[in-house]
Amino acid sequence: KAAFIQMKEEDLDDAAVDAKMEEAMLETQAAMLEAEAARWKKEVDAKYEQAQKLAAAKQVLKAAFIQMKEEDLDDAAVDAKMEEAMLETQAAMLEAEAARWKKEVDAKYEQAQ
Repeated sequence: KAAFIQMKEEDLDDAAVDAKMEEAMLETQAAMLEAEAARWKKEVDAKYEQAQKLAAAKQVLKAAFIQMKEEDLDDAAVDAKMEEAMLETQAAMLEAEAARWKKEVDAKYEQAQ
């Protein structure tokens, strides 16, 4: 009976050692998983930050593009005004030339009378 009790106590001691080893192994796995999760979080955070920077850069480029297009429109408006002024000048010159010709024709007509 004493030998049986001794054997059962040894079995319990072995079971306790096995449980401690299992606990240590699970703690090690948990630590490894936490480290891997931290690494993944760091990667995700870095990619998120990179995405934020790219989005900000895209906004800057978009604003610059819009500014450039507005400047192009302003330039086009200035060009149109200059073209209009040039055409008005040409029209005035043609009107003056036509008036001079009319005067000459009128004078020749009057002379012919």
